[in-house]
Amino acid sequence: MNAEQRLYAVVLRMATTRRGAIPADHGKVVLSALYHLIDRGDQALAQTLHDANLHKPFTVGLIQGGKRDHRHAQHFGEGDPAEWRFTLLRDPAFEALIQRYISDRDLPHVRIGAVEFQITDAFVSGSHAHSGSLSLETLAARYQQPPENYFGAVKLDFLSPTVFNLGTDRESRQRRLRALPIPRTLFSSLRKRWAQLGGAGPGDAFDTWIEQAIEAEPLSLRWQHVHIEKMWVRGFLGQVRFQHWGPDRRWLPFLHLLADLAFYTGVGYQTTRGLGQVRRAADDEVPDAD
Repeated sequence: MNAEQRLYAVVLRMATTRRGAIPADHGKVVLSALYHLIDRGDQALAQTLHDANLHKPFTVGLIQGGKRDHRHAQHFGEGDPAEWRFTLLRDPAFEALIQRYISDRDLPHVRIGAVEFQITDAFVSGSHAHSGSLSLETLAARYQQPPENYFGAVKLDFLSPTVFNLGTDRESRQRRLRALPIPRTLFSSLRKRWAQLGGAGPGDAFDTWIEQAIEAEPLSLRWQHVHIEKMWVRGFLGQVRFQHWGPDRRWLPFLHLLADLAFYTGVGYQTTRGLGQVRRAADDEVPDAD
């Protein structure tokens, strides 16, 4: 693992420059807005990220704020506040973006659909509840204690519609989507994200352990349809506790690591268009690292 690699969760605080509205399904326009923001800091990087047919090293949240109408569109008056969150993963070139827009306080306007916002503040490194920054090495070091030292459950809060892409059915050729917080589906996808970032892990055996040892207990779930790539997708939101059962606790530390990782990587399908935004619930128990 490259110890210098860092994960960033960035929150931009904004104010509208004039009245306007953003549709409920605005994942495509926030993705375009992020590319435009990156382009101002590093044009070559923006083009590379746009063209690459790979898992993107970032996630993008939807705009928070405004008043919603019966179709869930968000309406803003002039000067109304809003917040926008995105995360940056893996690519060292993002350091330049962080330096320009956050460290140097060079905060431009950004257009989201038909609404233009003035960025008034930017948060990272935990100065906002939904922001943060840490190295992969630091994240790994948090969970080096014996399994007996770890609480036997993690609670996650799914903040935007979440769904998992299971691939294409061979016979019908239709995309299979799962809109349920199945433990193996969730934590297997996070394990693979950790491996893509260069982190060490237990491999496929962890997925079998999850299936045998972890149960999902929905605490408050609801479902929402969003329009993605010319189709309606049904995703779940709300809080779920993932509870350990049985004597085999060997990978509880890694389970807690992945719960922390989800804050930066998101989970499931279309995390670059607002889906799959998740964090540990506020009252989740996290052990102190030595």
